[in-house]
Amino acid sequence: MPENADCAVMVRPMTPEDYDRFVALHNLVYPTRTRTLEEVREAERKRDSKYAAGRWAAFVDDQMIGFAGYAQWTGESHRTWFQVNVVVDESFRRQGVGASLYARLFEELAQHDPKVLRADAYENLPAGLLFALSLGFKDVFREGPSHLDLEPFDAAPFAPLLERLEREGIEFLSYAEHQERDGGFAEPLYVAYCDAWKDVPKEEESEILRDDWQEWVLDGSQLDFEISTVALSGDRIVGFCEVGSAAEGRPVYAGLAGVARPERKRGIATAAYVKAIEVARRQGHPQMQTSSGIENGAMQTVYRKLGFVREPVWIQLEKRLEETGTVV
Repeated sequence: MPENADCAVMVRPMTPEDYDRFVALHNLVYPTRTRTLEEVREAERKRDSKYAAGRWAAFVDDQMIGFAGYAQWTGESHRTWFQVNVVVDESFRRQGVGASLYARLFEELAQHDPKVLRADAYENLPAGLLFALSLGFKDVFREGPSHLDLEPFDAAPFAPLLERLEREGIEFLSYAEHQERDGGFAEPLYVAYCDAWKDVPKEEESEILRDDWQEWVLDGSQLDFEISTVALSGDRIVGFCEVGSAAEGRPVYAGLAGVARPERKRGIATAAYVKAIEVARRQGHPQMQTSSGIENGAMQTVYRKLGFVREPVWIQLEKRLEETGTVV
């Protein structure tokens, strides 16, 4: 056993004073999806207190060796769903640290009467997957994360595509430009989201509720309206790609994208991304990150054309407490 195996481990609630060590451990375990101290603090400031959340940390002396947390899913249709995570420094794994953190998390969750727990694992971190499976989680969906470094991106090969689409009457605007031109842009955009969502491979069938969409897209600052792009044919939205907001110098995340069924296979999604990528680069973002179901061949093809680099598969896990008979 390693020398630290007999060290006393203390598990306690995480405080803002712990965030620097939390960020350091997170970035050590997930080097391709790093966070900054400022991002963690900003996310905490923006967190809506009506949704339950909590974090704990495990220490040996003053060293943070692991952390765990839960967060209630937003939206009325998923109020009994909770995202959970447990992370342990590799040097302290297989010593009961993760089990202690999960037990503390599970005990705290009881007050919220959860019905479904969701967690993430990664193909290149098999220990995390095995740990989750041992706790009764099931592998329910797999996504293919990828990223594009923006500085070397060359838009020139896509110029003929953009020129052709423009000749065919397709216009590309940022969300901000579209909103300024059309004050009633929200409802048609919501409809475009709903239509796209119907065809997105996902772990279970679900709808985008209007209030949830309002909270994500229009309220707050989750999306960057200067980067997010719509494709228009006259006044009709025929495609879009949304991109989340991020501080200058940090990667941006591309979320849902879609093209109206009659307009597919024309290159509209690829062109919309080219527009978004160029704006993101001008804003000083070094990278665009995204993820889509490994079954979503259409989007995987778009990302491949644009030069996105595939990362290890992201495994989405689920534990339905009412099915297992687990009492929290």
